[in-house]
Amino acid sequence: MFFYTISEGQRVLVTDKHGHCTLIEGPKRVFRWGKRFQVLGHHIAYPGEFLIVKYRDGSQLHHPGPQEEWLDPRVHSQIEKADALQIAGKEAVVVYTRDTEGKLARRIVMGPELFVPSPGEWLHTFTWHGSKEGDYKKVPGGLVFQKLWLMPDQMYHDVENVRTLDDVVLTLQFMIFFELVDVSKMLDASHDPIGDIINATSSDAIDLVARDTCEDYKKHSDRLNELKSYPQLLNRAEQIGYHIHKIVYRGYTTAQSLKAMQEQSIEARTRLKLETETEEQSQRLADFKQNCELERVSRRREQEKLQEVHEIEKEKMRHQQELQ
Repeated sequence: MFFYTISEGQRVLVTDKHGHCTLIEGPKRVFRWGKRFQVLGHHIAYPGEFLIVKYRDGSQLHHPGPQEEWLDPRVHSQIEKADALQIAGKEAVVVYTRDTEGKLARRIVMGPELFVPSPGEWLHTFTWHGSKEGDYKKVPGGLVFQKLWLMPDQMYHDVENVRTLDDVVLTLQFMIFFELVDVSKMLDASHDPIGDIINATSSDAIDLVARDTCEDYKKHSDRLNELKSYPQLLNRAEQIGYHIHKIVYRGYTTAQSLKAMQEQSIEARTRLKLETETEEQSQRLADFKQNCELERVSRRREQEKLQEVHEIEKEKMRHQQELQ
């Protein structure tokens, strides 16, 4: 009743009746009379973590693990634990901070790195066009992240409502291969590079297809696999620090009614082609038979002529024998 026991490994803040505080570390046995006891919180950061220590004077420190800290209410207002940011190779984060003059500064941290921000620093959060799960359609704000990917990457993109010269509406399907090569240029020139890339691709594709009829477009669709067919895309990518490696044209889709008409047309053309080939084979067979018959008649006539010549010769020889 009269004594307070402080176990080994504990720290207790003891306050007497005059308000004076004493920090006692166990093991210890202290007389209770006229004293208040407050057990200090023990905070531990392991490797890959860090402690955020906030002081009563408004300052703040970050201690990377392994580290321990006791929450002393006389000097600390709060202690929190957070995970350090793991930055892999070919990844990067953009960090903002204020310098001693209060100006905002930016730096790029490249991986591999176990990043612990300094007090007052924060990471840039990117909000770009992205697709929903199972859908190739890109929507604003569909991709939210903090770590930039610096390796070559690819994405699917469908360009909708592309109208040909004869007013056929198509949806073109692409796969775009690209790579971020200059982070600083990207940060200065664009807030949504993926949106810029898909918009430039759509513009080039619409401009290219609008010059031809649907039939001409299908005959020359191989142009959509050539990078030189996308001048706006290449120019915009260079401005925002990206490199476009290649574009793969995956095909197109149309409205269901037009698709049914095209399928019927293809079926009719295929049937006519097969019938034409069948008729050609029949005609060739008939010609072959006729040629064979003509050859047989010709050979028979030649044999008959030879037989007649032979008979004439025999007749001449017999006539000469009779005269002798």
